[in-house]
Amino acid sequence: MKKSRITAIFAAMLLAASAAAALPAGAAETNPNKSYATHETLSCIGSVSKMFVTTAVMQLVDAGKVDLDAPVTDYLPEFRMADVRYKQITVRMLMNHTSGILGTTAGDFMLYGDRDPGAHDTLLDELSEQRLKADPGDFAAYCNDGFTVLELITERVSGESFTDYVENHIAKPLGMEQTGTAWNAFETPEQVPTYWNGNVRITEDYCMSLGSGGILSTAPELCRFGSTFFKGDTTLLSESSKKAMSTQQIDAPYEDRYGLGWDIVGDTDYDNAGVQIVAKGGDVMYQHASLIVAPDEEISVAVLSSGGGSMYNELMSMALMDIALEEKGITVEHPGVEEMETLDTVPEEYLDYADIYITGDAVYDVSFPDGKYMEITCLTGVKPETTQFLYTTEDNFVKMDGRIENGNAVQSKNQELLHFGQRGGRDYILSDSFMDLGRTGRYHSQSYTMQRAGQPKVSEEAQAAWDARNGKKYYLYNAKYSNTYYAESPSIRVQTYENARGFVNGETIVDADHAVSMFSCPGGRDLRDVTMYRKDGVEFLDMTNNAMECISEDAIGELPTSLTEVALHTKQAAWYRIGDDASRTLLLDIPENAAVYVYDAYDRVTYSSYMTDYGNSVSLPAGGKIVFLGEDGGSVKISQ
Repeated sequence: MKKSRITAIFAAMLLAASAAAALPAGAAETNPNKSYATHETLSCIGSVSKMFVTTAVMQLVDAGKVDLDAPVTDYLPEFRMADVRYKQITVRMLMNHTSGILGTTAGDFMLYGDRDPGAHDTLLDELSEQRLKADPGDFAAYCNDGFTVLELITERVSGESFTDYVENHIAKPLGMEQTGTAWNAFETPEQVPTYWNGNVRITEDYCMSLGSGGILSTAPELCRFGSTFFKGDTTLLSESSKKAMSTQQIDAPYEDRYGLGWDIVGDTDYDNAGVQIVAKGGDVMYQHASLIVAPDEEISVAVLSSGGGSMYNELMSMALMDIALEEKGITVEHPGVEEMETLDTVPEEYLDYADIYITGDAVYDVSFPDGKYMEITCLTGVKPETTQFLYTTEDNFVKMDGRIENGNAVQSKNQELLHFGQRGGRDYILSDSFMDLGRTGRYHSQSYTMQRAGQPKVSEEAQAAWDARNGKKYYLYNAKYSNTYYAESPSIRVQTYENARGFVNGETIVDADHAVSMFSCPGGRDLRDVTMYRKDGVEFLDMTNNAMECISEDAIGELPTSLTEVALHTKQAAWYRIGDDASRTLLLDIPENAAVYVYDAYDRVTYSSYMTDYGNSVSLPAGGKIVFLGEDGGSVKISQ
């Protein structure tokens, strides 16, 4: 994966840095915006923020104030969950993603041009109603909530807000003048511009779960932070703490190679060259980051971008890392994939694996047509999608493009190799994936991909209740007006399956109003349970571990042509169907602390009041929807 030095450096110069961390209520008054001596581009670094809260807690470990293997309840006595196993969760488990917490209590944690302490202030209450997906310590599955809990531990033990702690104990010692959180680095002139769909300028997004994803920074300052992990640098941490952070916590095939905070502690290509690397990537909605450090070689690389994704940033970081290593006389080889030798018959022993499989959000049918190849059909979605695999002489299955039965199939350029494995008495499909991104590079990942689910036992009454909802949509209702999910995920479509009874979307039906995720394996992040409830004759869908509620499309009336004003209510979205007239245009008078979105018939955004320079004149697409959002006492005026 050799890169052009000129191309790589030029691309890096086009990228901007960003990170964000948040404070408790009242922080906005006590933490004014920083005054910058330099003016590098500033952006949110997303989950690279996890390295800041991990560093903060490890500083408290160095000071003898925190024990990594002590229960979380030693530091947060009010920490509770609806699962007695929560008492076993230790500080270390939060850092290496083995706590068993379901994943991300999203709520109002991602906001447009806004800051709100809700994600911080309500997390413990939200967790108190959640179950665990596994025994603490059993396996690693990426968990944002664990790092927000680490944020709370930092505050409780240090007596400082997280923003102040980062400023006083990380930023100032390193001379980082442009690194902070939304509470002290908010809407500055240096903020990177952000774009919706890659070309529509939109208000910048901030993450308010600070320890999980809320730090703001610049590329040079993030590199400076990375350099404190160089061997011999004890500016922030002791050598023993850095060693603990860079030690792989679980050494098992196809399980994530987490350290403490770090996503990656070691990589095969770099290991073969005698170089240890540690790496962390991060994403918010429109800003992305990657940090890679070679501690022994004293190289720190940060790539931050508006648009794209952390995977691309990581590949750029690796390209720059390779250049820097070459200058030290170290060559890292990134071998390409080899075409697999295939067979036209699947061994008899694998045919018994034909069954229904699940992931965290989808249901699959795995079959072996005529015993000649494996076929995996994703049942979740508007239209089922089928992928085919041929058995190979290496005792795995390789992904094919084209149709095997038609004789025109070839091995996929983005090679994927699957094999069956067992863990904890369950059957799984495991994957080696190689994504070919052309000149950008090749991305390799190993993971547990699907879990065998079989056919759950569900009562006819419960199945019938969910079948009655099949195809129905539920629209986000209780999120704040500035919540980015109104642009990215405004609705959920309920789906049941004729040939996979007992499932709804990716969850298993419990009764007529409840479904839970049964996906439990390494890498199974952000699982959700669903509860249906009725209020004043209206049905709502509650993602119980996600702090989000959605209202049934049945309750959404058509937008009256005579409507001149919409009253706003805090966290109560006012949805309307647009109807079939595609010629209507509205002129909206939208107050502060309010927002309006317009969607086409497929729930794709055509207008948002957060789109810069789009004005308040709105064309209404036939068959679409419009939502009015704001706070109690406000209203949107309408003229036509």
